[in-house]
Amino acid sequence: MNLKIVNLTLTCRKEIIIIPFASNITYFYGKMGAGKSTILQLIDYCLGNELIVTPALQQEFINAELNLVLGNNRVILFREKGSNQVQVEWTDLQKQEVLNVIAPIYKPENPQPLVPNTNIILLTDLLFYLGGFQPPLVRKSKRTENTELIRLSFRDLMWYCYLNQDEIDSSLFHLEREANNFKRLKSRDVMRLILGFHQESVALLENELLEVRNEKATLYSTAKQLHVFLEENQIGETSTILERIEDINKNINQVKNYINNINQEIKQENTHPVDKLKEDARSHAILLDELNTSVYDIEVQIAQRKRLLGEFASAKMKVNRSLIARNTLKDLSFSSCPQCERELINKIPNNNHCSLCKTPFDDQSPFVSNNIEVVKNDLTSRYNELQDSITRLNRQRDAMLKELRRIKEEKQVIDQNLIELQTTYDSIYLAKAKDYERTLGELKAEKAALHKLLPLTNQVQELQDKADNLLVDEERLKWELKEAREKAEKDNTNLEELKSLFLENLIEVGLPGINQNDIVSINTSDFIPKIYREKDDDIYEMQFSNLGSGGKKTIFKCCFALAIHRLAKQRKVPLPNFLMIDTPMKNISERENEDIFKGFYSLLYKLVENELKDLQFIVVDKEYYPFPKEFSKKVNAISKHMTPDDPMHPPLIPYYKGH
Repeated sequence: MNLKIVNLTLTCRKEIIIIPFASNITYFYGKMGAGKSTILQLIDYCLGNELIVTPALQQEFINAELNLVLGNNRVILFREKGSNQVQVEWTDLQKQEVLNVIAPIYKPENPQPLVPNTNIILLTDLLFYLGGFQPPLVRKSKRTENTELIRLSFRDLMWYCYLNQDEIDSSLFHLEREANNFKRLKSRDVMRLILGFHQESVALLENELLEVRNEKATLYSTAKQLHVFLEENQIGETSTILERIEDINKNINQVKNYINNINQEIKQENTHPVDKLKEDARSHAILLDELNTSVYDIEVQIAQRKRLLGEFASAKMKVNRSLIARNTLKDLSFSSCPQCERELINKIPNNNHCSLCKTPFDDQSPFVSNNIEVVKNDLTSRYNELQDSITRLNRQRDAMLKELRRIKEEKQVIDQNLIELQTTYDSIYLAKAKDYERTLGELKAEKAALHKLLPLTNQVQELQDKADNLLVDEERLKWELKEAREKAEKDNTNLEELKSLFLENLIEVGLPGINQNDIVSINTSDFIPKIYREKDDDIYEMQFSNLGSGGKKTIFKCCFALAIHRLAKQRKVPLPNFLMIDTPMKNISERENEDIFKGFYSLLYKLVENELKDLQFIVVDKEYYPFPKEFSKKVNAISKHMTPDDPMHPPLIPYYKGH
């Protein structure tokens, strides 16, 4: 994939910094804390990765803009600090057409195509599109053949194009068993792509299989939705609809016979439809009047009982008050008249007579306590009976009102029909004929509606049959795809070439313990390179995990990455043709291991000048290994010395004097 980085523009709070890149090799070196690694991280950030926010970036960084050439397009990637989307603007160098979109990095809830009539919804899809490639398809599950196909992400390819400082000596492209399972499987997919296991025939079959599976799923889903629709609307199966159509046909024939024999029928009945409707209207009017009268009578009774209910409640209260007054005044003895205050004469000191009026007490008086209780109970009983009767009357009234509403609705329909018939009042013959014609029209309309439903019921079965037929195509494609994959994996030409290139790189760099007689093995189950040596009738194995030295691991990984890019160039794999290496001399002393330092950069410059002259290298390291003489005349190269405190060799953010 043709991808050349032109420059990186960093917008900070006080300054805008532009960092140019050479088309062949750009070499950043110097002291720690100058922001060398941050340059590569910002490039990766614009390409969709997360950003490690250093103290300098945390305080000063605003946004980054990456200017590059991708395929036949001049592309600008602009990303704000902390944003989950990238603003992409590209110019087609052939058509000179400028386009721009906002590309999300992660899949949104409601994805929309970034380019019309495509399935490009993410930044990774857009980068493949601008590079002129379709995203490679891989199986989601590596254990079963019957699984969906998913696209290989541009971020997966970046593992082999950006060797960052944190993982350069700790992870071999996530291939090792201890790595994250998701990343390990994706990394293996990238290796299959590079080695040719994803050949064009395999890719075509995978794409065809994906289309068949999608079409099958769509057919089943449509059939299911249609079946649910028919059930919810109580639409029976085809046989039920056909039976109903047959019944309608019989009714239509019967109505047609009625129309043909209408003269005889009119003579027998000697009635007009309007007369029948008028009779119905009169009967409904009488019934409405009776119901209204009944409702009025009931409401009058309810009102009377409610008034009587109030009187009973008042009587109960008066009885209670009388009892209280009598009990209060019973034992009082008056010496003077309570009205005129004159002294009473003829006082009778007898408890059986009233001290005021001299009347003897009567134990049988209704105001005696026992009799009062009887009166109270009688009043309460009558009060409850009245309440019950009011409740029953309310229920009766509600039932009558409900019936009244129903009769009113029926009368409205009758009145409407009567108005329609009266406006076109014709002879008895014509009116009767119109009535039959109306019935005939209703039957024909129902028949036409049922005929329209027939295709729906048939379509459910047709959709299911089509989906079932696609199962045969799916099984055929699965078998062909399996054979194509096996054939691709049997062709180990590219695998052998990768082994040879890797060993050649290691020998030329001079990694300790490696010689020409060693054997490189790469198992296609995990793609982890292993080096075997026979010594003293024993076989020794060397791989990334048991190298021990962090410096050896770094060189081992860099040499494998260079071998991968050499093979990718030969095979024209859609691997981005740039390689960023952050500190290849990590854990290696340039003085104590001068031979390794010299060997690695000699190999790198040799590849830049010859075999990988189309590959763009961006290198960050502690020390600078000078470009060879005449090197700058043959290739485009930039070297930049960066320090945190030297104005002649400023850091990434020149004015920043913090950490």
